[in-house]
Amino acid sequence: MALSVFTVDNAVIDSLDLKVTLLGQGIFVHDSVYETFEKTHRIFREPRACNTMFLGDHVPVFLARTDETARFHLTVIDGEPTLTHDGNFVTTVLLPPKTGFFAQKTRTGLPFGMLATIQGWDMLAFAYLWPCELAKTNNQCRFCHSGNFTNQMVQAKTWQDFAYPVQDVVDVVRFAVDEDPRVKILQMTAGSTFDPDKEVEHYVTLLNEIERQVGLAKVDGGILFLTPPKNPKELDRLIDAGAGRLAFDMDIWDEKLFAQYCPGKATFTSRKQHLDALLYVAEKFGPNRACSVFVAGLEPVESLIEGMTFLAENGVVPLPSPWMPFGVCNPDLPKTPGIDYYRVMRKEAAKLYIKHGLEVPGTVGSSVCLSRDIWLRREFLVNEN
Repeated sequence: MALSVFTVDNAVIDSLDLKVTLLGQGIFVHDSVYETFEKTHRIFREPRACNTMFLGDHVPVFLARTDETARFHLTVIDGEPTLTHDGNFVTTVLLPPKTGFFAQKTRTGLPFGMLATIQGWDMLAFAYLWPCELAKTNNQCRFCHSGNFTNQMVQAKTWQDFAYPVQDVVDVVRFAVDEDPRVKILQMTAGSTFDPDKEVEHYVTLLNEIERQVGLAKVDGGILFLTPPKNPKELDRLIDAGAGRLAFDMDIWDEKLFAQYCPGKATFTSRKQHLDALLYVAEKFGPNRACSVFVAGLEPVESLIEGMTFLAENGVVPLPSPWMPFGVCNPDLPKTPGIDYYRVMRKEAAKLYIKHGLEVPGTVGSSVCLSRDIWLRREFLVNEN
């Protein structure tokens, strides 16, 4: 599968280049886009809706919205949603069709959009099922949007502990899977906790109810992101309950940078505990059952590739996700890298997927991650100059 090409600043770049650039620099969305398309397409002014647009070859891109000083703008030209750069035409884009999902409420009155969003084309993503306990002690991962938000709320003394009711979560899943927009992928994420065993227990309860009321097979068992328990055998319970894949995010492979950028993980769960969980799942249940996100751009590309290689060689699927600086005010974090960084990374990731027979979960891909985009085009990327 080849990639579309575009001209930006007199340079020819492809759709994956454009995606990482947009995620790193942000986009200003004109009011005309909402006024023209909000009644017929999935485009909302509400930030939590996780608006997505698609480039010409169906590469999904999260609309990382920023102010009008951004060089990239999304506007309407000749009735089409159009991306411009410094006022110059780049490409028309596709907006996904409108869904009734965000108009729904659970039986306890919670708007669906407070619990989950539709990411990409057909992924139901629960981004923060319960708060991050690391963030409450100022040990959140420094690049984490949700963790930093939690920490700010704690400092302002306006935070309330919560865990969404199980039935509310199931209500959201059932509607999204069976009614609208008929999603095919379920992704569940929560904050890191100091008691991973209880976290496993809560996920088991959720899986059992989703299986009973909806059917996990409809979402390929889903992918769960969670805190690794000290005893990885506890993870058997999740697989037994029908989980498709388990993810324990390493985020950063370089050990010094891991401690610097992930202080809570380094102190309370440890790098080793994450690795032990990943390797246990891959060894016991086979390749493709364990995954780990890496925040591509926070460490040298050489160490990122080293980490992806180690995991891939052991049957774990590495999921490179571009570093997005929006909403994270931390002067110690590096600037987003240039296109060359991501071109090196994506080619090496494609090689690893082919060599080790690994498959990234999803269909068309995630709007904030590169891994499925790379997997779908792995043969092309390996052979490109």
